[in-house]
Amino acid sequence: MLRFHPGPQKRWQRGSWPPLPVHATRLWPRRHLTRTARRRHCAVYCWTSEIANLRRSCLQARRLVQRARGRLNKGACQASYASARRHLRAAIKTSKRLCWSKLYDTVNEDVWGKPYETVMSRLRGPRANTPSSPTLVCRIVAALFPRLPDELALPPSLQAGAIIPAVTQEELQRACRRNKDHTAPRPDRVPNSAIKIAIATHPDIFLQVYTACLRTGVFPACWKRQRLALLLKPGKPPEEPSSYRPLCMLDTEGEIVEKIICDRLEATTESPTGGLSDYQYGFRKGRSTMNANVIATAREAIAGKRWSRGTKKYCAVVTLDVKMRSIRLGETTSTLRYAECARLSTC
Repeated sequence: MLRFHPGPQKRWQRGSWPPLPVHATRLWPRRHLTRTARRRHCAVYCWTSEIANLRRSCLQARRLVQRARGRLNKGACQASYASARRHLRAAIKTSKRLCWSKLYDTVNEDVWGKPYETVMSRLRGPRANTPSSPTLVCRIVAALFPRLPDELALPPSLQAGAIIPAVTQEELQRACRRNKDHTAPRPDRVPNSAIKIAIATHPDIFLQVYTACLRTGVFPACWKRQRLALLLKPGKPPEEPSSYRPLCMLDTEGEIVEKIICDRLEATTESPTGGLSDYQYGFRKGRSTMNANVIATAREAIAGKRWSRGTKKYCAVVTLDVKMRSIRLGETTSTLRYAECARLSTC
């Protein structure tokens, strides 16, 4: 009788892994917590609960037709399936017609809303190719962003007893609403939807941080880091640095601070004692250069009678493409000091 004796057994023991380097430990949360999952398909714009119930009934009737092959009730099942399919198609057409009428009605209410986005999504051209040569990228960056000598720029001194008001929750919510959810990734790779949820959950933390930034006059250096995208202008040679339009994207947290400061500056400058002239247009709400130069001039030119010895004027519009690449911080600070907005400026 043969007997088999067990041989030497191999036991698995927990191995001692070498410790991870510091930079790998620091980057682990960013790599794993900012990993984006595959997005699910969005619902059709005309989809309703009624259509869902009709579709469910239609699929059930179709299964009954498929199972009734060679049976006596096949004709009744086919008639029921045809009726369910006819009701489903009628409901889809009715829902599409209602959605189109709603979209048509919202054109006058919100010019830059859903109708504008729908049309621009169809008219959008191919994506612009960014330069891939490192030498060309360095030359473009050196030309578009010239290095200036570092100047010590101190925040303007406050008046005696002046206190910068704290950031209110209304200001924070207003600045947060102006950030769209589906945008290009920022340098920190944190989506805007996550930041909005964090602000809605713990607004006191963000209010404390933003108030400290305004009162101390400090803009954190980590928020100054930008993600640069170079867009080639149509019809321009790709080897020239001036043929590219730079697009700099900041972290959303820093953009919220900028929007809060911008709202306070607008409230100060747009007041009756703000010092802005009524003839100053551009970068102002309701006072674009298009309204000032084109529409107003053309309306005045075509006013009155044009025949029977009436007035007849001609209108010419001349536009200048003025490039403003960079502004020194000292010039901005002096302008704010001249406008008596020292309490709103940061460095």
